[in-house]
Amino acid sequence: MTAELHRGLAGVCEERPALRHAAVATMVRLAGEVCIDRTHTVVRVELRDPEAAFQLRRQIAEIYRRPVDSEIITTSGCSLRYLVRVTAPGGDLARVLGLIDRRGVAVVGLPPSVIAGGPAVASGIWRGALLARGRVVGSQGLPRLHVTCPTAPVALALVGAARSFGVTAVAQDTSVGHRTVLSQPTGVDTLLRAIGVPSVADTVREAVVAANPAPAVNPAFQSVNAQRATVAAEATAARTRWALKVLGDHAPEHLQTIGRMRVEFPTLSLSELGRLSEPPLSKDAVAGRLRRLCRQAEESAGSVARGPSTPVV
Repeated sequence: MTAELHRGLAGVCEERPALRHAAVATMVRLAGEVCIDRTHTVVRVELRDPEAAFQLRRQIAEIYRRPVDSEIITTSGCSLRYLVRVTAPGGDLARVLGLIDRRGVAVVGLPPSVIAGGPAVASGIWRGALLARGRVVGSQGLPRLHVTCPTAPVALALVGAARSFGVTAVAQDTSVGHRTVLSQPTGVDTLLRAIGVPSVADTVREAVVAANPAPAVNPAFQSVNAQRATVAAEATAARTRWALKVLGDHAPEHLQTIGRMRVEFPTLSLSELGRLSEPPLSKDAVAGRLRRLCRQAEESAGSVARGPSTPVV
């Protein structure tokens, strides 16, 4: 699925200069290095997929008008890597990309010019990040997005960019480095569609459905109890949907998250919803959060219905 993701991203036709710049700068920041001496700058980016290498080479040539070299190299594990190398006079290219500041010091996180773009360039940031160091990882049969990052500030910047789409990502510091993770199926689906790869989002959704197949029902044992369970599940999802609508953005983020999951997957048990959460939750914790969400909605609706109190004179 990772290869399909990279092919889809490489095929996205983006004309807006700010988003193209954000994608290129992010790719170089995550997968590249910059070497500067007194006469020229060498930007060297090593990528795992030919689609990503072709996309980066084309964008640099079109946007920055720089000659680009590329070659295929073999690592110690005999796997292929695709090297994109750009050589330019002075340090202008590194500065244009935002990889060094005015004093020639390398930036720690994403380039400030990219961060300053805010939500408007979030899709470009995530396209570049996934092309450079993104992969689809199966966890308990459910696809997750992992992006390996060079530093913690870069991982946090990706978390902020994901928030622009209403998606919760998590920055993790592991024994092998830093990474940003999207584990909630609804969040993965939303982000993939926002950055222009709906076909990959459809594939991910199919994988989620396949990982949670509907149980086979023997007609001989289908009874009133099964029908009651279906009605109860639909009622719970409808009540949760109402609570989310009433509270809007005023609901705490962790309650919004579990509420959206309940609406998205009305037939899953509380235990299954808990396993989809990041971090995983017990079924009691899921039930508690859903109760608190509905209770807050009832209180909010009640206060609106009562209106402002009038003092008695």
